[in-house]
Amino acid sequence: MEKLHLTLRIRLAKEDIFFGPGVVTLLTLTKEFESLNGAAKEMNLSYTKAYKMIKVAEKALGFKLLDRKIGGIGGGGSSLTPECIEFLKQYIAFDKEINSISNELFNKYFKTYL
Repeated sequence: MEKLHLTLRIRLAKEDIFFGPGVVTLLTLTKEFESLNGAAKEMNLSYTKAYKMIKVAEKALGFKLLDRKIGGIGGGGSSLTPECIEFLKQYIAFDKEINSISNELFNKYFKTYL
């Protein structure tokens, strides 16, 4: 029998949700592949969907997340902006801390069900 556990997904919103685990994965893979298209393919997303996710987040945050270079002989690519790197670092730290606290509370309130 599977053990009772807690799952949290931190999503940031203004009018609508614009940043969460999906965007974090997309940005992390974009950094790894140096390509938004490569990240989108890895996540089984269309490039259009991935591009829209980035644009929505950029609009809500008020700064660019990616520096894009247009293809040529060496091909194009994308890299994370310094603002994106800092924001991503803060989001990941917050997510880690909030999950740690929530796990403590979960264990406090649901220990008889574990």
